[in-house]
Amino acid sequence: MHLRPSSPAPRRAGGDPSRRDLPPQGLRRSWPLQWSDVGWFVLAFAVISAIWIGLGNLITGPLDHSIGDIDRRVAEWFAADRTDQLDSLSYWGGMLSDTFTKIIVTAIVLAVMLWKWRSWREVLFVAMALILEACCFLFVTLVVARPRPDVPRLDGSPVDSSFPSGHVAAAVCYGAFAVVVFLHTTKLWPRVLAVVITVAVVCAVAWSRMYRGMHFLSDVIAGALLGLVSLIVTWLIIDHAYQRHLDRELSREFG
Repeated sequence: MHLRPSSPAPRRAGGDPSRRDLPPQGLRRSWPLQWSDVGWFVLAFAVISAIWIGLGNLITGPLDHSIGDIDRRVAEWFAADRTDQLDSLSYWGGMLSDTFTKIIVTAIVLAVMLWKWRSWREVLFVAMALILEACCFLFVTLVVARPRPDVPRLDGSPVDSSFPSGHVAAAVCYGAFAVVVFLHTTKLWPRVLAVVITVAVVCAVAWSRMYRGMHFLSDVIAGALLGLVSLIVTWLIIDHAYQRHLDRELSREFG
């Protein structure tokens, strides 16, 4: 992904009109999406969902005696090594990307971002990545309908289907916040910190969901890949829309 600074210094009068980093002024003028971009999101949803449904059917069908056997052994191993302390830690690990936590924390952070930068690009990137991931997850998990591990489970869920892990997919999509950090600073320590936090959250959520008997290992891997693909696709669509918007603003200013 090619990252372009979001808030460069304002262009001085008489500057080069070919510059592509002219910042949009105000929320109205910074809205980059058109109906064609919505169409790309719908297409992305359809393609990603179809691929993951195929993967899910492979794992639950022809690959059940290979990947499926490994999944079951891993699930049994986690269930056999539970302790009260790990039970507590795994609860909080899973809560990092629980639906309620995800909605509340994301809404607060996005509101702060919108207030601080007065631009829709970062907000749309984070929000649309999570929306795309969630839509694909819900559709895939309902179609594949893989039973959860046959071990004592420590959580309940309104969706009694295991493939893929929506919690892990959402945790990977939190990487959008790390991308935003990269957009707004070139300093090393904030970038390293953002990456470390993202990786730590993903690992904690993945471990927690397997430990608590909610997902197989392959569910977690599929969820991580789903989150990563959703993140990349969303960035490509949003960045293209943003650059098109900047071109339009430059054309208005320089005729």
